Amino acid sequence: MSGETHDGVSARQTLRRAANLFRAARGNWKYMLILIGTPVLIILLYSLPRGQSYVVEARTLGARVTFLGPDALWKLPKATYCQTRGENRDLRTAAKFQGEGCNPGLFEIHTLPDAEIRIPSGVPILIRSEPDGSMLLRRLAVPDEAPKAAPALRLSDALTWTPNSLLRIDAEGWMQVTLLEFVGDVVVGEEAGSGSNSYLIEGRYDVRERLLWRSDSAEPTTVFEGTLYRGDRVAFYGDEEDAEVLLTGFIAPYLEDDRRGFGIVLSNGLDRTDSQLGIKSFGAREVLVSPSWTDRALRDPLLLALTAILGFAVTSLTFAVEVRRLAALRDRS
Repeated sequence: MSGETHDGVSARQTLRRAANLFRAARGNWKYMLILIGTPVLIILLYSLPRGQSYVVEARTLGARVTFLGPDALWKLPKATYCQTRGENRDLRTAAKFQGEGCNPGLFEIHTLPDAEIRIPSGVPILIRSEPDGSMLLRRLAVPDEAPKAAPALRLSDALTWTPNSLLRIDAEGWMQVTLLEFVGDVVVGEEAGSGSNSYLIEGRYDVRERLLWRSDSAEPTTVFEGTLYRGDRVAFYGDEEDAEVLLTGFIAPYLEDDRRGFGIVLSNGLDRTDSQLGIKSFGAREVLVSPSWTDRALRDPLLLALTAILGFAVTSLTFAVEVRRLAALRDRS
């Protein structure tokens, strides 16, 4: 309550000082131009950033990556390849299965040694962390794409990773993975609900921008940051509806054994201004993160320094005007 009272007093004092300043400068068009033009100029300068980059770091149980651009090369340890049986699935065997791993009634199971897998553009993969610490990588089918038209993804001389088939890496093997890099469109987590098993656990995000008078070689300024909470779903959107957004990043094991999930870091390029970060929290509508001019202004040390100098100059100007007014009144008397 005391904080609210202090804020109210501070606001009233600021308004009173502004009113006194305008009264003191009334009739002098130069002073009025400075008082009105300076805030307008600041708003205009900070309304249009030259570049904008979103950086997301999260721990999650699941993520979907649609690979774009050049082929990605993933080095994976020994894994189990579960190739979907499709229409040849054995539902009776599937119903009896109670073990761990892939259901032999639904998949043909193959053991793969350590391998380098080249993933071409256009392939979507769902990555999910299992309760036992193993990882499932499912190649998703592309809507309206004929199976024969799907890009070839070879696992070995004899095996091809077909849509809806899985790669399963056990917990020990997964901890041997270093980094799995990607370039593509990414969704982290899923919308939370009953039975969700790929939701985001925790994370954070930054918005970094290159402000107008900074050189291209200067470090971008972090103008906004926020926290991601359990159950949030993170996605990027372009200017056009359903447009894919090119992101770069990597996936890596989470190195604390007693905590589930895997780590993911991703960002869009600083030269892109046509994408926005969308966060869908449980029970709330999706929010698009978009910094305002005030966020940029409050994080720019140059503006803060100029504001302090300007504040001193305005205070001196006000004092000089008041002294002149009092001197004029004394002469009249």
